[in-house]
Amino acid sequence: MSWWRAVAAVAGRELTIYLRSPIALTVAAAFLVLEGASFAALVGALADPARPAPLGAVLESHFGGTLVHWMLELTVLAALAARLAEERRAGTWEALVTAPVDERAAVTGAWLAATALWAALWLVCLSHVAILVALAPPGAAIDAGPIATAYAGEVLIGAAALAVAMAAGAWSAQPMVATIAGFAVLSGWLLVGELGELAPTVVADAPPLAAMLDRMGPRRVLAAMARGEVRWDAIGVLIAMIAAGLRLTTALGGVGRRRRATVAAGVSEAVLVGTALALAAVLVGRVLGSWDVTAARRNTLESATLAVLARVREPVTATVLRPGVDANRPLFEETERVLDRMTAAQPALRVTSFDPATDPSAVVALAAFAAIDQTELVRGGAVVLARGERARAIALRDLEGAGAVELEARTFEHVRIEAALGQALAELLDDAPVRLCATTGHGEASPDDGAGSWSPVVARLAADGLSVAAVDVVGGVPSTCRALIVVGPSAPFTAVEAAAVATYLDGGGRLMVALPVLAPGGTTGLEVVLASWGVATPALTVVDEALAFDLPGTIRVVDGYGDHPIVRGFAHRWATVWQHARPIVAPDAVALVHGTAAGRAVHGQRHTQGEVAGPVALAIAAERGPARLVVIGSAAAMSGEQAGRGWNGDLLAARAIGWLAGRVVAPAVPEKDGDRVRLVMSAAARRTVAALVIGGVPLIAVLALWLAGRRRRRVARRS
Repeated sequence: MSWWRAVAAVAGRELTIYLRSPIALTVAAAFLVLEGASFAALVGALADPARPAPLGAVLESHFGGTLVHWMLELTVLAALAARLAEERRAGTWEALVTAPVDERAAVTGAWLAATALWAALWLVCLSHVAILVALAPPGAAIDAGPIATAYAGEVLIGAAALAVAMAAGAWSAQPMVATIAGFAVLSGWLLVGELGELAPTVVADAPPLAAMLDRMGPRRVLAAMARGEVRWDAIGVLIAMIAAGLRLTTALGGVGRRRRATVAAGVSEAVLVGTALALAAVLVGRVLGSWDVTAARRNTLESATLAVLARVREPVTATVLRPGVDANRPLFEETERVLDRMTAAQPALRVTSFDPATDPSAVVALAAFAAIDQTELVRGGAVVLARGERARAIALRDLEGAGAVELEARTFEHVRIEAALGQALAELLDDAPVRLCATTGHGEASPDDGAGSWSPVVARLAADGLSVAAVDVVGGVPSTCRALIVVGPSAPFTAVEAAAVATYLDGGGRLMVALPVLAPGGTTGLEVVLASWGVATPALTVVDEALAFDLPGTIRVVDGYGDHPIVRGFAHRWATVWQHARPIVAPDAVALVHGTAAGRAVHGQRHTQGEVAGPVALAIAAERGPARLVVIGSAAAMSGEQAGRGWNGDLLAARAIGWLAGRVVAPAVPEKDGDRVRLVMSAAARRTVAALVIGGVPLIAVLALWLAGRRRRRVARRS
């Protein structure tokens, strides 16, 4: 009998035994009930109108599962693998291998039978996808690629687990002992793969170890495949585990029957084969990377990002600060995945992880540098890109795209991780000097240290490589000025100076005007320049009882921010305080900061009939081709005194000037999102689905398996 025919014969025999075994059918039924319950929970989440679908593939959370879910699944696999011990206890294994059947062929056939049963169980679970497709509303598209790779991944991981569990219990003739041994080894495999999450400090300073654990862990490998990302090195490692496990099963199956030297030689051979195949898998993974099977190419870097990465000529370090709250964990994990792809494309980019709880002093310094509240930094996490003495810091919350919703737990419909990291890296690589110009001669606030200065803004700009120089615009604005800054002039610009500013702006220049407090009838001399952009700045004061602060004429804005890169991430995080702020009327501009509908702009601070009704804009931004304009209603908001109180006006001004300077063009990277399927179901319909997948599908499947076993038995008797 040829080797392959022997394998097929043993596989058919073992499969027949599985199908007519009450214990095997009970295990199969328990598994299907477990998977049905997991799927019913997914349907309940997708059918909840108050919760958006999670980031990633629709079935990612279903396949990723929890550690408890995986422990139960590994128990099923260990029980299936213990069939070999039952054969040895009954004495049928000795009869089989003494017949003209090679022992390796017998082991391979037994493994194939268990794998076939495992695959059959997951084939039954495909009915869940059919239910999801049937329930999906019109227009909802479910990506078939991640679904196919997820189910294929379940079968492949199960095949590897069966080979390993068979090896773990091959020495025993007691099924219960073999099951316990197999479960213990499989649990160790699962927990080692989770080491990066369960004990992050162990791998924080060892990125290669973290990457290896990420590729080894069955849960992480399957979650990646459920996202539509097939990692070739992970696939190779699973194949290596199958080959080594089968060889080790053959070797350990000889315990008590063969000499120790023979058994030891077999074990050594299994270890060498597994190690060689695993190393080959790593090399293949480095060459081939991963395969993105999603229709939207969600797991592939955009060409614009690759172009930025190609410009890296020296080491750049990306330090990822772990969030202290679980709510930001999905965003943190997705950020790590994007950075993994970036490092695969550019080895000069090095990624490290840092837990803020391990070094509080470093958190203080980083929070001051990154302009991130220290408490938020510890709780929310951040990414810091560093190249030499220059660095860029991004809070994880700034990586959210449109549609992030905060309910009982944060859920992300869109993310702009790749776009934000690409932009920060592009700015970090730009060594061209950026010269900003601040006007003088009109009583403006000083950029240097001193009372009323805006030196904190200058310090923030200097940390990003932007310098500020004083200029006189009488003879025109110098062409070397990337942006012109006017902060709180107490004396008006002359007509000649205003004309020079207008010429600069019309020629594609960038201008920021921070308004001073003016008495009625006062002027900055720049009103005609602003009017040409449809911007009016009446000499009034904004009052808003809903936002009243503890100082006279002061309001505090917490969530009144517009949709613009300058103020992205400000809402509910960074409050800005506005003292004696002037209203800005600009219908065609974006309101960066605004008050409530109850606010008004009045003469002085009198609550009389106001000339401007709320919501009143306190800062605006506008664009016309290459030209950009920012107007801030209170120069005091960006002063050193307010920065010292943590009122964040300096951060707003620094971001506004950075946007004006725009030293690089942002890579054209769209926001990424996953499948978003919103099921419209009543509570009764959800209960029906739960009953079907938890009770109906397992009952029908087990009955079909039992009938198939009876049929195979009758066929065997006839032959």
